[in-house]
Amino acid sequence: MKPMTFLFVLLCTLLAPTLASANLDAVRACLASWPDHPFDANNPSFRSVSGGVKIFGIGDDINESTPTEKPELVLIHPNVSIMTGSSMTLTNPNGWYCLISKVNVMASSTINLHCKAHLASSKGGTTVLGGGDDKGVTVMGKATINRTGCE
Repeated sequence: MKPMTFLFVLLCTLLAPTLASANLDAVRACLASWPDHPFDANNPSFRSVSGGVKIFGIGDDINESTPTEKPELVLIHPNVSIMTGSSMTLTNPNGWYCLISKVNVMASSTINLHCKAHLASSKGGTTVLGGGDDKGVTVMGKATINRTGCE
């Protein structure tokens, strides 16, 4: 095995448990903000969705619209928007969405959340020279949450 390949395998082996632990910590922080959640707080089962980076309009928005029959815990990895508009579409009515973090810098972000879905952030929010929700960090921008699918 080449030295670089060995180093890569070694780093992946060492970091995987740390990343899994960080994800579990984030999920547990979100569960703590929902006093009536239907999940096992000690050993929660959850699905992860990739976050994203969007700068100057380049990058992808998050679209998580997988419907489920039962409540599903979904961990959304970090989302960063810089000098652009971005959106998250979270439309599973049985979704319990947990944001690891969301950062807007001179940007606007919109979360389109199903009316029956739940949303929490694993970290507190801060807004500087901006406005909107408290589910992340916003600097000179705006963050909004729109409820959709309400009858």
